[in-house]
Amino acid sequence: MWLGLGLDLNKSLASWKMLQNEKTQKGPVTKTVDSAQWKVLNSRIEKKREAFRSQRQSGSVHILLGIGSSLFVVLVCSIAVTYFIGTGRWCREVVEAYGLAPEILRENQLLKRKSFPWALGGILTALGVSALGAAADPGTGMASTADWVMPHLFAALAGICLISYCLYALWGYIVRNNEVINRVMREVHARRQGRGLERDHKSSSGAMHAG
Repeated sequence: MWLGLGLDLNKSLASWKMLQNEKTQKGPVTKTVDSAQWKVLNSRIEKKREAFRSQRQSGSVHILLGIGSSLFVVLVCSIAVTYFIGTGRWCREVVEAYGLAPEILRENQLLKRKSFPWALGGILTALGVSALGAAADPGTGMASTADWVMPHLFAALAGICLISYCLYALWGYIVRNNEVINRVMREVHARRQGRGLERDHKSSSGAMHAG
């Protein structure tokens, strides 16, 4: 984003086009334009073209970084959603199999429900900022790209704050869910010890090693 703050491709392209139009208008009227003025005009056009090409290269880097950042946000949020779906199913199966307290499952489901809006919010924000960036790109050939520059800028600034908070919230829910998983593991271990399963498992393991 910071790379894009110093770029104004729409303004640079407009300046270049304006000089090109001026050259086109003066071209047929050769009597009113001497060779010196013509050289000056061509020189100005060349400078504007080089300035636009230079900014266009930086703009390409900005676009690639923006696409990469958006894909990263979508990937992280998708992994978080997959994590909660997977651990939720595992938690349900273990709670039902060992007859653990139902509030464990309820807490896991509550964390899953609370995390989904933040994951979806992060994904939609990243896609929205990217869409506004595409609308502001003069390379699309649309006539209204300059009108989308400021909305894209403000959306990017707000999007960074919102996505950061979404990821922070997801991290908090993952930490709390990990505590629930640890609680399940402790209670399962205690139940297995109470049933003598842990001792039998250790004895069979020792016999196999001795053999």
